[in-house]
Amino acid sequence: MSASPPEPGVGAAFVENRVAERRAAERALQASEAHYRGLVETSNDLVWSIDLEGRWTYLNPEAVRRIYGGRPAAFLGRAFHEQAALPLRERDIVVFGRVLAGEPVFRHETRHLRRDGSSVDLSFNAVPLRDAQGAIVGATGTARDISEERRAAAALHEGIEKLRLAVDAADLNVWEWDAASDRLQWGREPAAGAQESAALTRAQFRQRVHPEDLERYDAAGLAAARGEPYAIEVRLVGRDGEIHWTALRGKMLFDAAGEPMRLIGVSQEITERKRREEEERFLAYHDTLTGLPNRRLLDDRLRQALHLAQRRDARLAILLVDLDEFKRVNDRFGHRAGDAVLRDVAQRLGACVRKADTLARQGGDEFVVLIPDLAPASDGQVVAEKILRALQAPLRAEGEDIRVGASIGISLYPEDAGDGEALLRNADAAMYRAKRAGGDQFRFYAR
Repeated sequence: MSASPPEPGVGAAFVENRVAERRAAERALQASEAHYRGLVETSNDLVWSIDLEGRWTYLNPEAVRRIYGGRPAAFLGRAFHEQAALPLRERDIVVFGRVLAGEPVFRHETRHLRRDGSSVDLSFNAVPLRDAQGAIVGATGTARDISEERRAAAALHEGIEKLRLAVDAADLNVWEWDAASDRLQWGREPAAGAQESAALTRAQFRQRVHPEDLERYDAAGLAAARGEPYAIEVRLVGRDGEIHWTALRGKMLFDAAGEPMRLIGVSQEITERKRREEEERFLAYHDTLTGLPNRRLLDDRLRQALHLAQRRDARLAILLVDLDEFKRVNDRFGHRAGDAVLRDVAQRLGACVRKADTLARQGGDEFVVLIPDLAPASDGQVVAEKILRALQAPLRAEGEDIRVGASIGISLYPEDAGDGEALLRNADAAMYRAKRAGGDQFRFYAR
């Protein structure tokens, strides 16, 4: 049985269809190649390839212009390592040698030179380039400009380093309290010997706070939980029992619900500063020679004593003590010996008064005794007599025995005056009467 002959035109149509399909596929391939070539050539990242000798064989134009400041033609055929900064050139040769040996490399950071001599930091990804038989014929990959990232990282590092140096220079300790775990983490201990560990709970740290400062410490924490600045100075008790003043400064961070999340801050030991402040306060209110209260502190205590006396319907006395013939001590032995005598006199006068009384040096060789809460039958005479007896024993000046007496004036509240200035003025007047009478005695203002 013979085969049927093909219908006329069927074979030709089949061939035409196959040709049309092939041409359509070629056009699609060309369009795809053009699309991807456009993507490559306009990419900001450098798309590149090199041969086995390490010479550039392809560089996308836009990235070459942006990164190197030139056109691909100026680089193609030249060794890639010519662009590497000299200190990094040998390392780049070794790294790309590994790629040409078959090892992919990712995120290799290096520095290349632009045509104008400036530098650009690059991060390379590189893989071996193989032919149809699988033999390595070069390498290809991408490179990204990371100059801005490097500068930002360097600026961040510099900022952190400056902050670290500032923290060290200020002798600060960085700390952080986490609300969820209740852990208080320190960069270093807040005060020498103040804790056994750099990490502890807030309750454990609270045990280190001096009992007299606990109320203020707790109040500061509550204020921080309300969003107020955390700032407090407290005393911490060290393992050795020593007291360390510490300044704490911080800021509370809150979660999305407004609940306290973290408290971050710094601390600084201020023991030495507190000691200086205490000395300054002492010097502001005390005589530098004798250590006794000065006129400023006397006025303050006299004001308080008068206020209490008025409220309680009580009495008080002011004794103004002026040394007799003290000028002759200075003239004969000099001011250094005179100062020693004044210190000795201050000690003797201090032994004549109660703790509740105030003994002050008003200036020169004048002392004032404030006696609050006088007993109903008392008028300060007993204290005046004790002072005169205390000064009867000889004093020493430059190895010699000398005797310094005193003239004492006494003014009483409320009998003689109702305010501090008047009381002091009246005591002064009474003292001059005692001095004119020959000294080494006392006088009352109104008697």
